[in-house]
Amino acid sequence: MQSEKAIRLSPHMAHNIKKDPKRLSFVLARYAFAAQITENCESILELGCSEGIGASMLHKGGKKYLGLDLDGAAVKAANLNFAGPGVRFEKGNFLDFKEGGFGGVVSLDVIEHILFGEDEDTFFRVLVDNVVDDGVCVVGTPNITSTPYASPESMKGHVNMFDSKRLKSTMEKHFKTVFIFSMNDEIVHTGYYPMSHYLFAVGCSKLQKEG
Repeated sequence: MQSEKAIRLSPHMAHNIKKDPKRLSFVLARYAFAAQITENCESILELGCSEGIGASMLHKGGKKYLGLDLDGAAVKAANLNFAGPGVRFEKGNFLDFKEGGFGGVVSLDVIEHILFGEDEDTFFRVLVDNVVDDGVCVVGTPNITSTPYASPESMKGHVNMFDSKRLKSTMEKHFKTVFIFSMNDEIVHTGYYPMSHYLFAVGCSKLQKEG
């Protein structure tokens, strides 16, 4: 990515910044945490990259990076603004994606939009299938306890909410070690989970399939 290239906001992103600019600071703080966790990973896969606003933090200018998203307009904006050598964005259904070999897999604000059951199981299998054996996966999602404070627009799309216990137990089906972190606004912490607006699960070293 060329640092001197001008950034052209999509109408969607421009609307969000005008309507609620503080939300952008929250989103960037989530990416900052994910980038710190995956700092030593040589390559990054992001599931649900949207317009790629966190890509530069994740690839740090020198890593292989692939961002996937279903939203064609968002992927177009990501390629326009942030694509470059080793950095690419693709439109597609990542529930059937398998390229493998990534040191880190990151997915923020995605799992709550994926239906419970078969689709959820497939989502976590995609995480596992695309990360190396000793890799790291970071999944971020709003806490179910934040639901009463969500906007009507958010609630329509949030069809699969997690609390800390469910998020941890689900990740533990696929990774040897799982850490849960809390987040309120821009602050990541290890405080009382039910009072956290946002949750991160960090999975380290995937479990091997039997047989």
